[in-house]
Amino acid sequence: MSMRDVIEHALRVYYVDSAEPNTIAREVLAQYDAEQRPVNETLAKARAAAADLFDVEAGERRPMWRVIYTDSESPTGLAPVCTAEGVADKHHTIDAGHGEMRDEQGVYRCCPTPRIETYSTITAAYLVELLNADAEGGAA
Repeated sequence: MSMRDVIEHALRVYYVDSAEPNTIAREVLAQYDAEQRPVNETLAKARAAAADLFDVEAGERRPMWRVIYTDSESPTGLAPVCTAEGVADKHHTIDAGHGEMRDEQGVYRCCPTPRIETYSTITAAYLVELLNADAEGGAA
């Protein structure tokens, strides 16, 4: 009996009194299946190569990334998170109806480079997720 079969049986037993035990079991098993997907070797190699190149350029530094507004009116760019504080912090504060907040998607003189324009809000958000996952958990 596979681990998946054990989990499926346990879910059906646990949710037997539920109105929809099969639906609940299917949802949990779909999440389990998604987490058990084999690693895409091509993607893993590409990420490792990119991490090696990044090590040469940035050393041990692993910045977190953010979506930014560049020249467009949409957040289509990405850049490292700005860590400037105090007098070095050039971020403008904006009032979006909930009190003043630091403009986290703007780009200012205190912000580190590079700044990358993707021309796509979806691509920018996707790349930020990938870069942050690598920064938090290592690229290898």
